[in-house]
Amino acid sequence: MIGPEHVVNQSEVRTHQYNPTYMPASAPARAAIVIAALVAVVAGYRWWNSPERQINQLLADVATALSHESAETDLRALTAVASLQTHLTTDVSIDMGGNSSPIRGRQEVIATAARVRVSSPMMRVQFFDPEIAISGDSSGTTTVTVQVTTRDAGGQDVAAAYTVSMNLVLADGRWQIASARVLPEQGSTL
Repeated sequence: MIGPEHVVNQSEVRTHQYNPTYMPASAPARAAIVIAALVAVVAGYRWWNSPERQINQLLADVATALSHESAETDLRALTAVASLQTHLTTDVSIDMGGNSSPIRGRQEVIATAARVRVSSPMMRVQFFDPEIAISGDSSGTTTVTVQVTTRDAGGQDVAAAYTVSMNLVLADGRWQIASARVLPEQGSTL
């Protein structure tokens, strides 16, 4: 049942006509929020798909595959470095510099990485300050500082830093290392 408090007086009822120029005060703020959100989505998409981000992720994945905090068995080491398979071209070449001969081929690089993991009680690999240059759509280079920390027989951490130059290729939708070379220290005659 409707009581007298629910009765609407005709003089209190207003009708609004459509006015195309009428804009509530909150409409410009809403439009600005929508535009800002669209800009953020586009910028985020471009960043996510950028070669630089993908190459930085490649370096992080390689560091993770090579790093370990304690001695490992052969099988555990091989399992850990198997993830390098997707980050290296089949004909990859790693030149450690000095008098050592380059390591050639994906399988040989992975086998060597597994041997290093087994033979060292601890190793941390970190990449710093990559200088990435993209050439065309499917190749690039990076020069990066690599810090390798190991543990000596006395249990002390020993760190060494190297400058490494890498050639990269985009294959199968992902960036891969085609070659890496440890650069001689400045002032060295190597």
